Amino acid sequence: MSIRRRPSVIRYTISFFYLLPFAFSTAYSQGKDPQVMDTPCEARFSFNAGYMMTNNSTFAQYNTATYGIDGVLLWRPHGDSYWQHFWKWPYFGVKGSFAAIPHCPAGHRFGLTGLLVGEIAPRLEWQVGLGLSFYTKPHQFTHDTTNIFIGSFVNCFIDIGTAYRLSDQLLLSLRILHTSNGMLMRPNQGLNFFQADVAWRIPVRGNTLHVPQCYNQQSAVSSQHAEFKNDEWSVAIALGTVMSRDSAATGYFPCFDISAYYQRYLTPTFAYGAAIDLWSNFSDARPLINNHASYRIPLYLSALATAEAFFGPLSIKAGLGPVILSSYRVTIPFYERVGAYYNFGNNYTGVALNAHGGRIEFIEWTFGHRF
Repeated sequence: MSIRRRPSVIRYTISFFYLLPFAFSTAYSQGKDPQVMDTPCEARFSFNAGYMMTNNSTFAQYNTATYGIDGVLLWRPHGDSYWQHFWKWPYFGVKGSFAAIPHCPAGHRFGLTGLLVGEIAPRLEWQVGLGLSFYTKPHQFTHDTTNIFIGSFVNCFIDIGTAYRLSDQLLLSLRILHTSNGMLMRPNQGLNFFQADVAWRIPVRGNTLHVPQCYNQQSAVSSQHAEFKNDEWSVAIALGTVMSRDSAATGYFPCFDISAYYQRYLTPTFAYGAAIDLWSNFSDARPLINNHASYRIPLYLSALATAEAFFGPLSIKAGLGPVILSSYRVTIPFYERVGAYYNFGNNYTGVALNAHGGRIEFIEWTFGHRF
């Protein structure tokens, strides 16, 4: 085990220069009211700094400070449909990021995410990103035995944060990030990041994006009592592959999830309901048989309370509930799912994370139909 070095003077110097744009812009903008969500398109460039923590406290010696740069391109849809008024003109975007991670066996992190940005208050934004991360030294390429965090080159990337606009040009954000591969390849302890960003905003000329309407949304807001679909039933099937957590098992194993749910719409942009999930992770089959478990079939049954928010043709759905039927492999009796979907007609497709107790079982590639 190598001895960790103290942060260099150079890193403190770089951190000082990070603060220069902040000081300059704050002084320049005194007496001005920052305009939030005021352009159809904009670019943002930011410096980030934070702290990385491993997903397992056993390996806390690898926790370290991080620093890097981000670039974001955002565009705002245009139209008069209900969701655009209800969500106060959210932005869609693409974000590229880099974080240098000293003392991390997995190397440095690159990220590419889809981003959704909305307004909470005149100066405050929420931000949600979902995409892919790439590490420079994954175990798959280097076979480094100390890298028990990231096994594959490609991993899922979750980015959640909030930003405060200090001026027309400057934003300060706080965010939580997580990367892992959902057991697509061992090892997969995963890494977590707590990060602060200082971003410089540049308005971009261009036309607003016309987003097609979701199937259940009123095209115009002519009345507070605009008609919309009150309730629905839906079925979905999701497929995936994983590598077993059992070191004796090699290769990939299939996974699947079949769900049926009922939802009721409070508005055309938000619905809540309940679901029944039947799911299986076939990588559990051999350990179940070898350990003579009383329940040897790798089939699980869960109930979920769900909520879904719509942004035009896009939606984000989350669910949480108890595990009704399981084997000894599931030690935490709670099941979660969160996913992003594209809706077309009465159909939808997307990707979701299937997990229990915060442990990702597999990444689902979903197709569903609404009745």
